[in-house]
Amino acid sequence: MRTELHKRLLSFARRPDAAAFDALALDVARYQVEALPAYGRFVAASGGVGERWDTVPPIPSELFAELDLCSQPPREDGKDRIFKTSGTTQGEALRGRRRVPDISLYDAAMAGPFIAAVLGGDQSPRRWLSLVPHPRIMPTSSLSHMIGGLAEALASETIWAVDLEGLDLGRARAALSEGDGPIVILATAFALFDLLEGLAQPPRTPKLPAGSRVMLTGGFKGRTDVISEGELLARVKRQLGIPAELVVPEYGMTELSSQAYAACVGQPFAPMPSLRFRIVDPLTSVPLPAGQEGLVACFDLLNLDNVSAVLTSDLGVLDADGRLTLRGRLAGSMPRGCSLTAEELRSLVREP
Repeated sequence: MRTELHKRLLSFARRPDAAAFDALALDVARYQVEALPAYGRFVAASGGVGERWDTVPPIPSELFAELDLCSQPPREDGKDRIFKTSGTTQGEALRGRRRVPDISLYDAAMAGPFIAAVLGGDQSPRRWLSLVPHPRIMPTSSLSHMIGGLAEALASETIWAVDLEGLDLGRARAALSEGDGPIVILATAFALFDLLEGLAQPPRTPKLPAGSRVMLTGGFKGRTDVISEGELLARVKRQLGIPAELVVPEYGMTELSSQAYAACVGQPFAPMPSLRFRIVDPLTSVPLPAGQEGLVACFDLLNLDNVSAVLTSDLGVLDADGRLTLRGRLAGSMPRGCSLTAEELRSLVREP
């Protein structure tokens, strides 16, 4: 069953067909229920898969930190690819993690949406400045993996200016000062802020050529020495010469294989074809209509070997076209995802 599903999903990744999403989603969910007993018990207790992608019970993303939610056995050599979330103030044990034995679906689908959103549909080779570590340096980062793969296929040259020690300002400054033509900057919010702070000191860096763009991901959680989104954009324009409409936000998660992009900062995120969003009530998990705020739940077709239906701790609102505006994070305990308490959830999904 997995071989046939993988073939269908690979075809979808290469040539997305919105009309095929529902049938594929249900087949993926039913496979995951059988192949991953922990998830199967959760779905059974939640009332079953249902008849549409948005009736599949989503498992809270926090459980990825506690369980190996992967249906494939670990490699005998112990060298499975494992993606982890960035650090948590509560320690390594609570970092989200996802074991990914097969990265082919992720890789097959990521280029098209990136080209359309971040590059404005223009595939011509350009220099890239990555403010995300190289995947060799941070092999547990799904973001590093994505940028590494995209850079290899699309960039004329990639300058990697962040490592485990932080920003290499000299390297970044040189990349921005040298070369002809527009440049693409790929950055977390933290790293972009640090770059702008560094560039505020002499020597002055010239503004970038017209057509330069920024992909921006992540927020400022856990930092107090930050600026507002509006001021960040103003500084990007003032110091780099890149207008706000060419700063493209990306939304992704360690627990997912698909991403979403906004047209520019302040606009809603449109999911790539393999991803769908819905909003549920934080207390009852009842689906909420467009325009009402609640918890963001996802269904990711490409998570074949893990769990496709995931309940995040992000708060958001959907518009009538299924695009997402984020409204922060849910404070407090783990979202339940159904009528079960957090402890009932943990007890249910662990092996008897």
